[in-house]
Amino acid sequence: MLISGMYRDLIDFKSPYTATHTTGVAECASKLAEFLGFAELDIRDMKIAGNFHDIGKLLIPNSIIEKPGKLTDREYAIMRCHSYYTYRTLNSVGGLQKIAEWAGYHHERLDGSGYPFRYSGDEIGTGARVMAVADIFTALLEDRPYRKGMETNQIYKTIKSMADNNKLDRKITELLFDNFDAVYTHVREKQAAAKHFYDKTLVA
Repeated sequence: MLISGMYRDLIDFKSPYTATHTTGVAECASKLAEFLGFAELDIRDMKIAGNFHDIGKLLIPNSIIEKPGKLTDREYAIMRCHSYYTYRTLNSVGGLQKIAEWAGYHHERLDGSGYPFRYSGDEIGTGARVMAVADIFTALLEDRPYRKGMETNQIYKTIKSMADNNKLDRKITELLFDNFDAVYTHVREKQAAAKHFYDKTLVA
C-alpha cells in the first residue's frame, strides 16, 4: 500500500488538474467494494488498483492533459493509450494480474465501446466495473481545463445515462446512488487532504 501511495502522489503531481484525481478514484472504488461486500484483502487491493489506475498518464504529455480545448483526433488517440500503458506496466510485475485488470480496464465499457481492448460483458470483471464507475464519478466531480466540476444532479444524470446505455454496471451505479452522500463526503474529505499535501509540497 505504501508503494502504491507513492505512485499515487507521483501521478497526481503531474498536473494541477489531476492533483486529487487518483486519490478520489482509489477512495471511491474501495468504498464501493466495501458496500459490495468484498473481503478485506480485496478492498485493500481495490485501493491499490485505484492508486495505480492512471500510472500510464506519466507517459502522456502535459500539453494534452492540460489542453483547455477539444483534443484533436491524434491527441485523443495518444490520451487513450494511458490505460493500455497502465495495464502493461502492472501486468509485467509478477502477482499483480488482478490489480492490472482492475486498474487497466477502467475505460472499458460493457457494450464494447471502451478501450484499450474493447472488452465487453463478462470479459470485464466486477473489480474493473467498480473502477470504471469510480473513475467516471470522480472525474465528473472535478474541474478540468475544458469545464467546471459538475453539480450532483448532473453527475447523477450522466452516470445513470451510461448505465441505461449498457456502458456502466447498473448494480454498481445503483449502489453508488444509494450511498451517494457517504461516498461523496468520503471522497471529498480525502481529496481535500490530498490537495493540502499537494499545495504544501509545491510551496516547500
